[in-house]
Amino acid sequence: MMESINKNKDTILLIIVIVLAAWNIFTINGIKTDVKSYKEKIESLQVQIDSTQSVNKEIDEKVTGVKENVTAITKEIHHIDNNLTVVKQKTNEKVISVELIGNVELERLFTERYGN
Repeated sequence: MMESINKNKDTILLIIVIVLAAWNIFTINGIKTDVKSYKEKIESLQVQIDSTQSVNKEIDEKVTGVKENVTAITKEIHHIDNNLTVVKQKTNEKVISVELIGNVELERLFTERYGN
């Protein structure tokens, strides 16, 4: 009777070991599957990051181009402002010189230029 109890204990222990081994195998496969899906998600995200970085580089290049254009246009505006200032000064000088001319001199100038 002791022998049959020992055989039953051995059999029960063997069954428990087999069940634990099977459970361990299925659990490990489940973990591998989860890791695989996470790796796929990571790769997908990396592709999106790469495409976003590419778009950012293009935008940076366009921004740089726009900044250069703004700088060039600003220089042109300053140049035009300087030219306008010079023209205004020369115009004012001529207006002042015309104001200093007397009536007799103006009459002579128009007579010589346009006749009678």
